[in-house]
Amino acid sequence: MTEKSKTLTVGTAPPNTGGWLKHLSWRHLAYYIGVPIVVAVYAGLNNWEMQHIVGFPASILFYVAHALPPWWLTCASTSLLKLALARWKPPWLLLLLLGHLVGCVLVLPYSNWLTGAYELRWPALEMGGEFAPMFSNEFWMYLLRAGVIWIGINFIFDRFVGLPLYRYNIPRGYEAPRNGTATKHVQDGWSGKPPGFVERLPAKLAPNEVLAIKAEQHYIRVYSPEREYMILYRFSDAVRELDEILGQQVHRSYWVNTGAIESVHAKAKDFQVRISSGADIPVSTPYQGMVRELARSARIPSRG
Repeated sequence: MTEKSKTLTVGTAPPNTGGWLKHLSWRHLAYYIGVPIVVAVYAGLNNWEMQHIVGFPASILFYVAHALPPWWLTCASTSLLKLALARWKPPWLLLLLLGHLVGCVLVLPYSNWLTGAYELRWPALEMGGEFAPMFSNEFWMYLLRAGVIWIGINFIFDRFVGLPLYRYNIPRGYEAPRNGTATKHVQDGWSGKPPGFVERLPAKLAPNEVLAIKAEQHYIRVYSPEREYMILYRFSDAVRELDEILGQQVHRSYWVNTGAIESVHAKAKDFQVRISSGADIPVSTPYQGMVRELARSARIPSRG
């Protein structure tokens, strides 16, 4: 078998491997169930007045019921917005804010119903002002409090836990690539039309030969197994033209083929990945959580 006929590793899960349940991890359980439960228990424990009126179990039940469905609805809203806006690829923070706003608007009737049901059972609660009509001052305060929690938790899971759910540059629910095992087959080149910058190169590179690209003012540097090329091309256009499953952006000036990563060097202020050509590619802070998750799932050597 020639080098060109080797199958390229890219980031989709292999077929018939147990379905989406195979890709669930403790991170997913912590995010979708653990987080709202912890928030609910914390809120319930700190509402002494409610505990005195309705009792401890009913108080905790109220906050669990008030945390789980809104959290799931906000997750679903953000995921759907991510799909709907994929053409424009808004920044991660903007996507979170939009998903949070849509989720809060959609969940407001449920929150008011739940509060009303408790007030009907225990009239002394008087919680009507906590979940007020849409776009009132109380609603904006609720939106702000919930938004701080939503963005803060997603920041922690994205940056430190290695669960980047709402970014466009890494697919969700996949077994990350590792230097040579195929899950999507690309024989002798690109599955479709090659990116424009590849067609301008003096050597026609196959997908697995584009190891990384770097922005250098109006030029891009293309890393290949044998040499590096400099061509006049916009970095953002090159990243957009590349198959998202093939690789990911790891820095505002670097994109890397995830199948070419041989090791991860994660020091305090010196986070890098080494690709198969021997070059070291820096990883900026917003992308470090994704790279850590990639290294864990693909068993890429990591040195701290």
